[in-house]
Amino acid sequence: MRVKASIIALALVLTGCSYEPPGPAVEQAVAAPVDAARVTVEDAGKGEKRVITYEDIDSEQDVYFELTEGFSQDVVDAEVATDFESSTPEEATTGFNLNAEVSEATDDPAQTPATRNAFMTLTSPTYTGTEALNIESGDGFQFGWRADDAGQVSSLRLAAPQSANDDARSVLEQAIVELTSMPIVFPDEEIGEGAVWTVESRTSGDSTLLQTTTFTLDDLTETGAELSMDISQRPALGALAMEDGGELEVMDTETRSTGNLSVDFSQPLPTNGDIDIATRVSYGTEESQIRVLQSTNTRMTFRPVADNS
Repeated sequence: MRVKASIIALALVLTGCSYEPPGPAVEQAVAAPVDAARVTVEDAGKGEKRVITYEDIDSEQDVYFELTEGFSQDVVDAEVATDFESSTPEEATTGFNLNAEVSEATDDPAQTPATRNAFMTLTSPTYTGTEALNIESGDGFQFGWRADDAGQVSSLRLAAPQSANDDARSVLEQAIVELTSMPIVFPDEEIGEGAVWTVESRTSGDSTLLQTTTFTLDDLTETGAELSMDISQRPALGALAMEDGGELEVMDTETRSTGNLSVDFSQPLPTNGDIDIATRVSYGTEESQIRVLQSTNTRMTFRPVADNS
């Protein structure tokens, strides 16, 4: 169940891409479509309200991003599954600096209409985990997306350095997919402080998760916002395939999460913030006396590059 990015293997060749950014030689950029997130306003908030949009065209941003992931699996008796304390997940942490540039999106009949084209280059990648992986060859990995002014992303593209080894490709693709699987999308209607809205989306990878993020607008200024988040996740598939050909159904899903992000409307990425998600899925059948418990932890951090130098 642990998500492993496979965007490169499944992607379509990106057409109409003419940029030649500086840095190490990279492979032909590839792209994959991204399902549009569904946005629903639960509470429009109070005070002065307005439609919130990104205004980041022709901007540049430097930010540090860190991703920590963990996974564990336990097989227990069905009668104790509810109160069972899952094993501590084995965790791995990937970090890197990001330089982001945003330009006006060009019209492309082959792609969903967009207004913004975000292009990012990651540098100084690091990795710590139970395995000793060298991902330095991924320095200069490039990715980007097309999006509208509200933050709806319509396609993701990646270009690995030609010299990147398999470990660097796998680890950095995974981190990029996780970053882009947490979309910050604003409603297309007027909202004010205290507003609450949900964003329903899908995470990408070998195992797709259905994700609902509830945003609360804690503070709103002319140039930015402070957001708090509550996230729930559940498997997109209702059963876990077994090696013997059988299936275990999803019996229960539980998510605990916290999240706080600082957003500058003139920047494509959060300027500061932390997201912490812990999800446990219980698999079994009504007749089975056992449950398979799979636990995943995901933590994301955004910081100014200067804070991590």
